[in-house]
Amino acid sequence: MKILHISNFVQKQKGRLQWNHCFKINNGFIRNGHNVCTFSDRDMSRMNLINKLNNNKNLNKSLIETFKNYYPDLVVLGHADKIHNETLNEFRSINKDIKIIEWNVDNYYLDNTEDKFKKRSHLIDAFFITNADENLKSCLIQDNSISFFPNIFDKSIERMRIFDLAEYTYDVFYALSFGVGSGKIKANKSDYDREVYLDFIRHNYPDIKTNFFGYDNIQPVWGADFEREICKSLISLNLSRKPHLKYYSSDRISQYLGNGSCIFVDKNSRLEDLFTRDEVVYFDSEDLNEFGIKINYYLDNEDEAKRVAKKGWERGHKNYNEKIVTNYFLDIAFNNKPSSDYSWPIIQYFL
Repeated sequence: MKILHISNFVQKQKGRLQWNHCFKINNGFIRNGHNVCTFSDRDMSRMNLINKLNNNKNLNKSLIETFKNYYPDLVVLGHADKIHNETLNEFRSINKDIKIIEWNVDNYYLDNTEDKFKKRSHLIDAFFITNADENLKSCLIQDNSISFFPNIFDKSIERMRIFDLAEYTYDVFYALSFGVGSGKIKANKSDYDREVYLDFIRHNYPDIKTNFFGYDNIQPVWGADFEREICKSLISLNLSRKPHLKYYSSDRISQYLGNGSCIFVDKNSRLEDLFTRDEVVYFDSEDLNEFGIKINYYLDNEDEAKRVAKKGWERGHKNYNEKIVTNYFLDIAFNNKPSSDYSWPIIQYFL
């Protein structure tokens, strides 16, 4: 199959965001035997300053020419906010059999995700998102669907086995990803929902050696620096933005767990259907004392923390890898329902 994948392939970032889902999805399609042509909408937009003046008209014209030259069987959109609805309509006029799907890893109620979906719902055959909230179908306005998919693990990207290391410089790692675009903390920017846990550890457990980034005037960490730093601790905190949604997690979960950390996850994310209590450590966000006690317990019981980390690592790479998830995308896009058994709850909403 020929697949045109339109997303932000972050060439501007010079390699520091190579863990993004767009690369894992590319890898999955290719490893499943498909031919993939990529189109980086944001990078292409920046290449021609006229796009700033004419609402990316030139960008969309280039994309239509790419579509004509490549003539795909499937168009995959991922956070491709620069692409106009008129362009998708043009795709359908060129190839009436084209399938168009869209994936997203944001919280449905943040970053205008719901509105973005609604605006192009009449042109999309199937949406995919890393949430399973009961209200997801609010974006559907025609005979299409929106389906949950798990955050993707990829052994060519998450390459490490932290649980196998003999020693660690620090106890707990966390990297708050403020300033994804700039790579730096924005002035006067804070995130109370996540910083409250970091503050609690710092103030109540001063003996715990923390390695926190994007917090307390410490700049975020990216790329190879991220890999070097995460290896210095056995435990990592997987903290997500609120509101809590069923199965929603920051996509950092794949980086933390996929590299072999023993991760702590807020139980309000309801991820126990994907990862058992033997595979990640769940904590109650309403009880910070319990949170602190559990961290101390696993620091005092390193062998147990390593067992949990390894089991979680195995689960993620076996059941939620790039080949399995992209095959799921194709099942939904062309069959309207999964044709195989998958290792996560199949949650799919229709109009």
